[in-house]
Amino acid sequence: MKILLKNQITRKLTCIPQDMSVHEAKKIMQNNWFRHLPIKDAGGDYILGMVSDRDLLRAHSENQTVSSLMSSPVKTYDIETPVKTIVHSMIESKVSAFLITQKEEIVGIVTSEDLLLLLSQVLSESHKTEMILSQYMASPLFQQSINMLNQAGI
Repeated sequence: MKILLKNQITRKLTCIPQDMSVHEAKKIMQNNWFRHLPIKDAGGDYILGMVSDRDLLRAHSENQTVSSLMSSPVKTYDIETPVKTIVHSMIESKVSAFLITQKEEIVGIVTSEDLLLLLSQVLSESHKTEMILSQYMASPLFQQSINMLNQAGI
């Protein structure tokens, strides 16, 4: 099974303006089941950073702007990047989302949840026979996934 990054990303990107309040950003996240929102400049031309649901929890006030909480600059990966590279980068940098580019243009986002869905598919397809829990737990892929989840605070 060949795993391609382009099949794992979310292509519909919802971005918010840098002057949006924490309260408004929380509503967008809750209404859409998002945990990450890219933040654009005042003109809406460039992505300045990214805010996560955990960032919003650190806010001192609901009226605080998201730009004061965002992570910047946002790390991006090309759509041709191997999935394994993305997973290792998430683990090492303790980041749970990256923006994905194609020809230097942002085409989507990949999150730890996207990669967990991929892991679920891989486990389903590669193990047609039933495995006992100890066999899953001994798998290096499973151990890396658990480590990624722990580091992401999930």
